[in-house]
Amino acid sequence: MNNPFFIENRPGKKGILLGNEAIARGILEAGVIIGAGYPGTPSSEILTTLADMQRYYTHLKLEWSVNEKVGFEVAYGGSMSNVRSVACMKHVGVNVASDAFMTACYAGARGGMVLVSADDPNCYSSQNEQDNRFFGPHALVPVFEPSTPQEAKDLIKYAFDFSELYQTLVLFRTTTRLNHGRGDVVLGEIKKINREYGFDWDRSRWVCLPSHSRVLRIRLLERMEDISDFADEFPFNSLKIAKERINGIRYGLVAAGVPYAHLMDALNYFGIKDEVSILKLGMVYPVPRKLISKFFNSVDEVLVIEELEPFLEDILKKIAYEEGLSGEFKIHGKDYFPQNGELPAELYLENIAKWIGLSYEKVSIPHDLMIIPPRLPILCPGCSHRATFYAIKQVEKKMKTKFVNSSDIGCYTLAVYKPLEGLDTEVCMGGSIGLANGISKIQSKDNPVLAILGDSTFFHSGIPALINAVYNENNILIIILDNRSTSMTGFQDNPGTGVKITKEPGIRVILEDLVKGCGVPGENIWVEDSNNLTKLIEKLEEAINAKGVRVFISRHTCSLVETKQFKAQKIQPPLVKINQDKCVGCLICVNKFGCPALIFDEEHKKANIDQTFCRGCKVCIDVCPQEAIYEERD
Repeated sequence: MNNPFFIENRPGKKGILLGNEAIARGILEAGVIIGAGYPGTPSSEILTTLADMQRYYTHLKLEWSVNEKVGFEVAYGGSMSNVRSVACMKHVGVNVASDAFMTACYAGARGGMVLVSADDPNCYSSQNEQDNRFFGPHALVPVFEPSTPQEAKDLIKYAFDFSELYQTLVLFRTTTRLNHGRGDVVLGEIKKINREYGFDWDRSRWVCLPSHSRVLRIRLLERMEDISDFADEFPFNSLKIAKERINGIRYGLVAAGVPYAHLMDALNYFGIKDEVSILKLGMVYPVPRKLISKFFNSVDEVLVIEELEPFLEDILKKIAYEEGLSGEFKIHGKDYFPQNGELPAELYLENIAKWIGLSYEKVSIPHDLMIIPPRLPILCPGCSHRATFYAIKQVEKKMKTKFVNSSDIGCYTLAVYKPLEGLDTEVCMGGSIGLANGISKIQSKDNPVLAILGDSTFFHSGIPALINAVYNENNILIIILDNRSTSMTGFQDNPGTGVKITKEPGIRVILEDLVKGCGVPGENIWVEDSNNLTKLIEKLEEAINAKGVRVFISRHTCSLVETKQFKAQKIQPPLVKINQDKCVGCLICVNKFGCPALIFDEEHKKANIDQTFCRGCKVCIDVCPQEAIYEERD
């Protein structure tokens, strides 16, 4: 098997890379040593690609940290020690890391330090769309944003030089379309940095108590002033002034990141690329003030194209006001492009045509074209989470009451949909237990309060909330869905598996021991195989009826991971079938349990199993009240 293109030490060679692979390659070329973070779509592949590289470039020291805050701190500890370091996470992960990040920006970087924030317009796999460019003015750090995989590689490589030159942290903002898009990339030279590494004992810089931080704050402001002055020379910013006019008007456009790439496609489509002025930004904060002034003096109207908030639009309007431009000088943005969601390519064509007055006919879908109905996301066939939520429903039904099911974010969040409908809250990582603490103080004892979260999520941020519950004697049941994988973000390992990012064995943290260490007594801890439905229901009922802080660990390996293990070991999974003579077509297996491998034959009014989907979990055997489902044995 050929080695992956991204690990080759062949400067000048061209190939196609995923955006995240290109970012990882740029990190390697920059001479980075430490990389840390927490998996989260769309950022996950950056560190896993670096882990693939680590086999060939053994100077790399990488880890999946227990959460984003710890991951940032690991990387920042490297920067303190004069080592180039990177922390990678999705946009909401920066919220978790921000406690350390906001203060670290005061002290700045010693070894080059970059924080990668992968934003997710349209909430493809996130609970919000927050725009992390705002961390630039909030934390007073420069924000870089690439527009293509090639620029992503080159810009992040440059970011480490920039970080060391100005002794600043750099926020490197991407979006899903860049992270998961592919493009041509030309490999560069892999740097080998020859310098002394080690901690410098500069207490006035690294100990951020008030007397030190007041001084550091002044240095931070001076640093940002220097960076602002340099913004006009920033090599990834560019200004093209058009000599032509369209209908007597000088039009100008401003964009950065993926919107810039889409903008250029739209201008090429209309054939007006050379007839409009274009300000392209690679550093979106601070902005190049002189370049913007030159741009303003060359145009009559401006359109700012950006996804999510009017971040650049507001900055440009402020500059226009300060420069005394009259009301006839128009800056457009969110009056043409929406403030929510990812901007589809067609919208660029439609709105640029509307703004300039070009002829454009929107493509309509032919009436005779079959429209595919929307389909809700569902848990995988054989998913152990489905069995747990089904069991909770059965206990709820038996007790003739309604539970409050407070959830975290993860694969199991999909249980909010029919037929399981097993969630009532979901806000953030660790929020299941935190919210349950508050709900339990108000909710009637007749409505048990359950906090439901995954194993990786519990390690991430569930532990403090569990300790809070124990300390304050809140009456809640925590259900940890232990599937031995961080499945939703790409099946990464976590402390519960004991396998490190490099796939080398580490130390496994035993959930039961950790829960006991948080103060939960042994008699209030239950562990059961998620796929043993009968026992699961029996023990869940016992746990729900108990009092105080209780923890139920529902454990079974993720079905996708398990299937891969079966294939590696050449094990044939159980063959599950339905006895058509016993099936009465009650549809309980299809409509109540909802495994996608279970189908219904409308002609014969019988349930059946699609063997191409079935993973052989055998839970449906216990679901069927007619005992029509069975395991076929040799």
